[in-house]
Amino acid sequence: MRPVVSSVSEQLDSVNFYYVDVDDSKGLAEQFGVQSIPTLVLIKDGKEVNRSVGFDPEEQVKEFAQL
Repeated sequence: MRPVVSSVSEQLDSVNFYYVDVDDSKGLAEQFGVQSIPTLVLIKDGKEVNRSVGFDPEEQVKEFAQL
């Protein structure tokens, strides 16, 4: 997913993407209920508004991030 997310990140200036290593940040993964990887969590105004689990192609990630 990293190449897909990196590409989308370059295209969307209004969205910030962050990578979290769930092995190094188990508390954060638990806080967000991440049980499978890859998991994308869209947070807007401090609240989760969308979630995607599994691989998504670039166009789908772009649509996901623009909600």
